[in-house]
Amino acid sequence: MRRQRGQTLVATMIVLVIISILAVVYFVGSGTGSTSARPDGKGQTTVGAALMKARDTECKQQLMQIRQAVQLGETVDGTFPSSIEAMRLGRDFETCPIGSEPYEYSSETGKVKCPHPGHGKY
Repeated sequence: MRRQRGQTLVATMIVLVIISILAVVYFVGSGTGSTSARPDGKGQTTVGAALMKARDTECKQQLMQIRQAVQLGETVDGTFPSSIEAMRLGRDFETCPIGSEPYEYSSETGKVKCPHPGHGKY
């Protein structure tokens, strides 16, 4: 009977050690260095990298929606809306979700871009 109790305790300790190791690897990373270093230096942990990737996607989607609104707001004579605020898309569409930098918009060309480091190609 004592032997089973000892084995159960040892098995429980082994399981706890394995779960602890997996948690450290998940939250901190494997220690092999950053697989894709971000230009803004954010998202160093595994969870942080996933969160930043989601916010990158959110920025891309916002820019796509702003560009569609610019196309819809273009008048017959080819003039574009005067500003992003003038399109009344909402305050969330005025800034990048990661760095909160205001989007750069040119009313002459209708082009909009994000000034956040790494978002130049969006």
